Amino acid sequence: MVKITNDRVDRKQTLQYYFDGNEWCQKWEEKLDASKVAIAERAEKLEAIRRQVLDGQLSPIAYQAQKRMFDLKRLSAYTGISKRHIKKHLKPEKFRQLDEKTLAKYAEAFDITIEEINNTDI
Repeated sequence: MVKITNDRVDRKQTLQYYFDGNEWCQKWEEKLDASKVAIAERAEKLEAIRRQVLDGQLSPIAYQAQKRMFDLKRLSAYTGISKRHIKKHLKPEKFRQLDEKTLAKYAEAFDITIEEINNTDI
């Protein structure tokens, strides 16, 4: 196995053998480290949600949940808020109507303060 460093992503080349119908052949195949690909995809998704929050399409709860890898089911379990209500709270207009008690539940689940949830400079 040969390790090649290209830019900031480590790429590995392995020798692959395959049968083309008549004979065995070999070729070098490049493989990316799966964990680095997953981290990059997660970062892209988080950035897309951050832009949607800043554009007013989603509430800050969506960003905080994605940042901590909470899906609706997990967030509902941590907060005690139904999934249906969480979906509503992901809309900016509904988020602005939340009371302190509900925001405190989200803050506790995310392990941050209410001020950090309301912070628009994410």
